[in-house]
Amino acid sequence: MLFFSACSPAKTSVQKIFRLVVQTFLLACMGALVLLPVPARSAAAEDEKTVLRIMGLPRASSSGVTAKIGRMRIREFTRKFPQYKLEPFHMLSIRGGMDEGPLMAIATGMPPHGIYVNFRQSSTYINHGFLAPLEELYARIHSDNPKTRQADDNNKWLADPSDEEIEAAVEFFKSNVVGPVWPVIYREAEQREGLPKGKHVWAMPTSTLANALIYRKDVFKEAGLDPERAPQDWEEFLEYSRAIKQLPNKYGFYFGRGPTVSYSVYNFMVSNGVRYLRQNEEGEWEAAFNTVDAAETIYYVLKLSKGKFTADGETYQGVAYSPMGGGEVNLKWQRGEIGMRFTYLSFDRGQSINPATTGVAPTPVAPSGKRGGELNCTMMGVFADGTPEQQLGTMRYILYSTGEEAQRMKTRMMVDHGYGRFLDPDKLEKFGYDDVLKKVPEEWVNAVRAAQKAGVPEPYGKNTQMIYERVSVPINWALNRPELLDLPKDEALKRIKEQLDIAAARVNKFMLGKLTPEEWKQRRTFGGLLLLLIVGLFVGSISWAWRAFTRAEAELGKRPPIHRFAKAYLLLFPALALVFVIKYLPLILGAPLALFDYQFAINSTFVGLDNFATVLYDIRFWRSIGRTFYYVLLVVGLGFWPPILVAVLLDEVPGTVSKYVFRTIFYLPTIVSGIIMVFLWRQLYEPSESGFLNQIIMSVNSFGPVAATLLRLLALGAWLALIWLVLASALKLKELSWAVRTAVFLFGLALLSATLFPLLEAFIGPSDLVIEAKGLDPDKVSGVMGLWNYLQGFIGQFQIEPLGWIEDPGMAMVCCVIPMVWATAGPGCIIYLAALKTVPEELIEPATIDGASVLQRLAYITLPRVKFLILIQLIGAVIGAFKGGTNFILAMTGGGPNGATRTVGMDIFERSFMQLQFSTGAAMGWVLGALVILFTSYQLRRMSRATFKTGAETSVAAK
Repeated sequence: MLFFSACSPAKTSVQKIFRLVVQTFLLACMGALVLLPVPARSAAAEDEKTVLRIMGLPRASSSGVTAKIGRMRIREFTRKFPQYKLEPFHMLSIRGGMDEGPLMAIATGMPPHGIYVNFRQSSTYINHGFLAPLEELYARIHSDNPKTRQADDNNKWLADPSDEEIEAAVEFFKSNVVGPVWPVIYREAEQREGLPKGKHVWAMPTSTLANALIYRKDVFKEAGLDPERAPQDWEEFLEYSRAIKQLPNKYGFYFGRGPTVSYSVYNFMVSNGVRYLRQNEEGEWEAAFNTVDAAETIYYVLKLSKGKFTADGETYQGVAYSPMGGGEVNLKWQRGEIGMRFTYLSFDRGQSINPATTGVAPTPVAPSGKRGGELNCTMMGVFADGTPEQQLGTMRYILYSTGEEAQRMKTRMMVDHGYGRFLDPDKLEKFGYDDVLKKVPEEWVNAVRAAQKAGVPEPYGKNTQMIYERVSVPINWALNRPELLDLPKDEALKRIKEQLDIAAARVNKFMLGKLTPEEWKQRRTFGGLLLLLIVGLFVGSISWAWRAFTRAEAELGKRPPIHRFAKAYLLLFPALALVFVIKYLPLILGAPLALFDYQFAINSTFVGLDNFATVLYDIRFWRSIGRTFYYVLLVVGLGFWPPILVAVLLDEVPGTVSKYVFRTIFYLPTIVSGIIMVFLWRQLYEPSESGFLNQIIMSVNSFGPVAATLLRLLALGAWLALIWLVLASALKLKELSWAVRTAVFLFGLALLSATLFPLLEAFIGPSDLVIEAKGLDPDKVSGVMGLWNYLQGFIGQFQIEPLGWIEDPGMAMVCCVIPMVWATAGPGCIIYLAALKTVPEELIEPATIDGASVLQRLAYITLPRVKFLILIQLIGAVIGAFKGGTNFILAMTGGGPNGATRTVGMDIFERSFMQLQFSTGAAMGWVLGALVILFTSYQLRRMSRATFKTGAETSVAAK
């Protein structure tokens, strides 16, 4: 039975129908994706045991020590509580997503009963009503009143535990939680109908993770540093990093770049007293990172990334390895190419650190004299909409897995598998492993305890799943301006602080919704105008297309009677019904959601224009719109003409056998499964040096200076020849309309401008600010000397580094489009092949006899007679690009890296099914629909002018 049956009866009928449609759709998708075998079981067995779906249980294929401990825990728990049957909860994982599995499962009505709770997602879970207060369940289990554990037929508890029992339960949880974590799990939910009032315990930590510094002792020794002494403060950290940087192909430190760089530098931030969010006296969350301490931290990170220093007469820039994607970090660490990095340390899980080669230490002390680092936990909560018995069973499992019996068993198995020296010394002593206790590295114990003591929980307030992207904006602004290091430090800090203030104001307004009544009024006004514009576009476009078909019907004369085509309508009815159910019914039912704050587990409320106002002022949505236009440009620009070219080439192939052979070859990608194609191309796009495409590209590094220079000139000549072909086609193909010729000519000019722009930029030279900051000579970096410096790059050997491909934000979108072009060029050419067969041979043969070349026949005979079909296909390609691509991008990159491939379709999917913001997703869908309806109406108007003929005449023509 779907879990929504336990929801409040205040739900509207439209919401219930929509919920059913969503459940049916996602269940169908999951049925196709989930391939795990389900063992048959009898109905009697189902009645005897309560099934508990628990996240984190080991898969059947897992064989590590953690999996063995999990299986042992399951066996012992079911032996102790035979009324329960534990089932592992596994959902599909989306590349680049966070906690998408449980959220999508909740949307389908098959949630886990024991749900993993992430710090950043905890607020979302609590305020959506997904989590049950744990202290109440603990009190029910330990209450002397058996009725507190019993429920009626409507799943209502017969009695509640006493206040004393609740207080004792709260004290139990507090005594078993690390101090800084307590405010994360014990807090109030938002004040909305359907949520419990007051403070509650929402999750139970199962392990504590503290971020600390690890370093390569062998790299330290090679750099002349003491391998037994880690850097103690920021100044020493910079000195150590610079010493390592002087070694060949070495980096002092690693941190990740991109829209989540604020997470990578979080340890530095909290060490210097910076907090990303805080609660004010009224209990409201607000941005807290716009401080001088934050500016100083960013300035220090800029020195690590871009700061210049001189050693032994050689100048170096930056000591950190900070890639955008981070695909080769682990490989470089294993090779000993990175000296230091931050990682999670824990007493609760086995570590694969070798103390002989890897040292551990707390985060370095900040200039303020304090140290800190990220503190996190793996936590388990109880899903609120389970049955009473499921909630009690899940609570019993959580208590058992964190209790002394399970900890004793875990310690024994960890010791037996050789991980004893990385366990908590207190537990080793408690359970009698004195011999193992002597082998525990002292530096390990000190590092973990210091990290836990100084740890600061990662942000856990309202909407914090997006906080890292917001805080990263001013950090990336600074990291992209190394000239700040050439300014006086006070001036540089002032400029960074200004960017922090701007980012903090945006967080308060757009992420936390801290708006004044006047601002809300303005937003709702513009939101109403946006809604009116969308409605106007839909009504106007449909009317525009309807009038076109009405006019075309009037030109044809009297309409034939309906009964004449009764059989045709009967054959069309199943297809029309299917299209209506799949396409139009969700559209009709989903339309009202844009006017509600839709919730699954608690009551939904009518919010009017708020969702449209939110979308209108959401920078992430407008960036997705921009990426969608970029995606459409790539799909149409790279993918529209290959089917035409392939069709023309296949049509020119002589011989019947050869035609079938080549057509089969080009059509083969169609029969390849989509998931196989994704895995194939992801293997080709491997960003390491061993990647297939990287090996091909890097093979030119072996060319000598002369061969490399000639290859560059050859590539440049081919590129200029392509530009000339585009421009010449626009000038010479007079059969094409002036609009098409103008578009082709402008495209050629754009390519030429993009080619010449670097030359112009080199001639003009850098800005005066850059020249002054870097102390450059203007005469040597601009004018003729600037051009000469740029052209020198064409001379000499190649020094190509491995490309990031789908891990590189700048290349990811193109890399997603190329496989689509490869897979659709062959199938897409079929319709053009059919159209080419309609071109009369009596026109082609005389032209051939008169000496017309292939290009001339193509330009003056073939293309003019299929141009209407090409135009219709072009409009359809644009519409399909706006609407499609989401599935492929989801499988290829998951919208990453760092949101580089997050189109509107991906954004709507993430908001709706991964963040459960269905109302916001519905409003975004209406905006996207308004964009697509214009192209659709134009396509329908063009189709209304088409006539279909038989025989030797052209099959499709425009009136």
